[in-house]
Amino acid sequence: MSSAPIGTLLSSRDNSLNAVRLGLAAAVILAHSWPLGGYGASAWERLGAVGVNGFFALSGFLIAGSRLRGGFPRYISRRARRIFPGFWACLAMIGFVFAPLGGLIGGHGWNPAQSLSYVLDNATLVMTNPAIGGTLAGAPNPGMWNGSLWTLMYEFAAYLLCGAALGIVWVRRHLALSAAAATLALPVLSWWVGDLSGAAHMITSALRLFSFFAVGVLAYALRDHVRTTTPLAIAAVGVVAALGITSETALNLLSPIPLTYALLHIGGTWRTSIAAKEDASYGLYVYGWPVQQVLGMVGLGALVPAPVFGLVSFACTLPFAIASWRLVERPAMRAKLPSLRGRPTGDLHPAEVPVRTPSRAGREHAGLTVGR
Repeated sequence: MSSAPIGTLLSSRDNSLNAVRLGLAAAVILAHSWPLGGYGASAWERLGAVGVNGFFALSGFLIAGSRLRGGFPRYISRRARRIFPGFWACLAMIGFVFAPLGGLIGGHGWNPAQSLSYVLDNATLVMTNPAIGGTLAGAPNPGMWNGSLWTLMYEFAAYLLCGAALGIVWVRRHLALSAAAATLALPVLSWWVGDLSGAAHMITSALRLFSFFAVGVLAYALRDHVRTTTPLAIAAVGVVAALGITSETALNLLSPIPLTYALLHIGGTWRTSIAAKEDASYGLYVYGWPVQQVLGMVGLGALVPAPVFGLVSFACTLPFAIASWRLVERPAMRAKLPSLRGRPTGDLHPAEVPVRTPSRAGREHAGLTVGR
């Protein structure tokens, strides 16, 4: 049975995109349980790729709407306030809370100067300094304190590219055509380029993640025309699962459209109070890895199976995520800058998808959305 267009389903605060993103963050934590708990490699680690890909797909949908509702300075200010304060707070927590704890557990001590270098070296989103001395000695995966943060550089780059592209009048007026071209071209280019090594791997990662972001933008452009159904959403989930079983390459190249379709359907039709008032998904994502590193160091992986390790990791990370939202992310989004008009919540909140009225719908269809 057909539902309403996704633009209608996601136009009110009854949508569940926050809960969907919370689920994606939980999938990333579960996927990381195998390497960080010391269980060895597993195909279940591909859940992490699904989680990250899903974040980019939903970001494309939400960010396109955010950009069309206002000018570039206000847009990029909000995007920076959504990413950087929580990121910087996480770096500081790793450097001056998790690292000393790791040094104590591993018995190799802790040097505050090394923590300060960790924070400063990585502050631009480019993770050039992954470890802090010997504070991860004895961990099942001692290479880095936070292997999740690498995606944030690409996330902010997508914000910049989307913001610049939607500043072009032709692109705004032909958003569906522009996004469709990117949706088709990026996976083909990704397949042609292949898995590059060394510093060039950044190109591989960018093409992969921007493919999902582009489909999200396309979904936003077609939000008044695309209707989702439960049978098709179930089929889309099945396609994503089959691709994940096949290989991570197949998952990344072929799942942008079915994954985006399934996530938007769930977000528009699932009625839940989970994460309705607090968006802890970002905090879960950025704090999950360091929490799991500590759990791995204390030997939890030797006592319980990997799914239980993931469940305990989620439970231990959630307080950090809630604190990040309440103490850092939400205040940063609510801050009113002198030259920019403030609003009470961030555009990344799913409820920021505008409530449509007939007169506004006509203006948006013409690509001339009025900023709020």
